Amino acid sequence: MARTGPQKIPGASQAYFYGTGRYSGSDMEVNCGVAHTTEGRTVPTYGGGAQAPTVTGLPDFKAKKIRWYQHYDVDESARALANKLGGVETNTANVFQIELVGTCDDKYAKTWSGKTAGIDYIYWPDAPEWALAEVAWLVRWLHDNHRVPLTCVKDWLAYGKDSRRPGIAPASYGASPARMSMTAWRSFTGWCGHQHVPENDHGDPGSMNFARVIALAKGDIPSKTPPKSEEDNGMTPAQEALLKQIAKSLAELKDGAAVAPWTYRNPAQDKASTAAGHRIPDMHGRIEQIQATLAKLTEAVAALTKES
Repeated sequence: MARTGPQKIPGASQAYFYGTGRYSGSDMEVNCGVAHTTEGRTVPTYGGGAQAPTVTGLPDFKAKKIRWYQHYDVDESARALANKLGGVETNTANVFQIELVGTCDDKYAKTWSGKTAGIDYIYWPDAPEWALAEVAWLVRWLHDNHRVPLTCVKDWLAYGKDSRRPGIAPASYGASPARMSMTAWRSFTGWCGHQHVPENDHGDPGSMNFARVIALAKGDIPSKTPPKSEEDNGMTPAQEALLKQIAKSLAELKDGAAVAPWTYRNPAQDKASTAAGHRIPDMHGRIEQIQATLAKLTEAVAALTKES
């Protein structure tokens, strides 16, 4: 089956791309999507690709955006769904799969191993607006470039107690009322969760508000989040800050060396500098300025190297 449309997601890191290796998938044309949660706080290894989705979204709380890591081409089957013998196809059934780093388990709605929801990790049933808007950006991109409908299933049961499945917790796990029949799955388009896919028993992403994601993707609700994740440069926030300091020092150095010490006594420049209220440095002062900037630059480079 031919692949149509762009296969690489704009801004997504390809650092953990498995589509050219042992677990490369089958060609298909995506027309639906499945949302998962990793139930962890970092990007999983996925067994080197053996259980990988199409893409993983890692929340960046400081920047209030999601850093996307792409594992397979858009129109290539991923491997995050169970697919039993007989029955229906799951991973290869034209499905784009998103793993969202965080949890849907209501046990961790507030805290998790000393970490705080909304600050250190995302409890996706109560995800912040910026995170839902970032998911909506990807959902909209898939609609615009691959015609995945901007629709989703109605019922997203909680991974915990839920009145729609009384007496059973987690309600979304196993043979829940939300689980599709094989017939329904064969004709499904739009978005659903792992909890909706037949031949699977997982209950993620719980009661995530995917209807809100769809509304944001349609533009029904204004988003305050920039609609595009930047290319992951692999740097920590501390490294990025040091890099900015180096750039600033280089600019200072360029400014300090703009007029050679032995030629600064330019009458026109002296007049302009005096009129602007600037002190005209002597030769020694100019050299000291350059040396000070070089010292700051050297320190910043050393710090960046240590941080790496």
